[in-house]
Amino acid sequence: MGQRLREGDLVSPEQLELLDSFSRELGQLDLEKSMATLPLLSIAFSAMEFERIARQQAQAARTVARVKSAVPLTKEERTMLKERLRERFGQEFLLRMQVDPALIGGLVVEAKGQVIDGSVAGKLEALKEHMLVALEERESHLSEPQRSGEKE
Repeated sequence: MGQRLREGDLVSPEQLELLDSFSRELGQLDLEKSMATLPLLSIAFSAMEFERIARQQAQAARTVARVKSAVPLTKEERTMLKERLRERFGQEFLLRMQVDPALIGGLVVEAKGQVIDGSVAGKLEALKEHMLVALEERESHLSEPQRSGEKE
């Protein structure tokens, strides 16, 4: 049972020691005395459940960053991303990951109302917009002498 609780991150090491201690003591008692300790076990489990819920609420209170990537990120990449976000915003973030192959490569991160687009698709779109603006400016410059000639 202790192994299942440890793997599920349901109890802290201290809580696990307490449970193991209770289990050992319970095993050493006769049935009548064991029944008397059940309320104590119930209280211990209630306290652990309260602490687990409190940890979950504390995690939920941290800021969530939505992250889109072209491929799933490794554990190391997620850790590095969390560190960069902490450096930039000065706080911890929970990452909500989404894989979007249309990004081609890179990441799009939404955090604290900001969108950081470091994706290949985003860079290609920005390049396209830049080229369209440059073409429009070029066309307007080319057509200006013709218009001024028409007015004279």
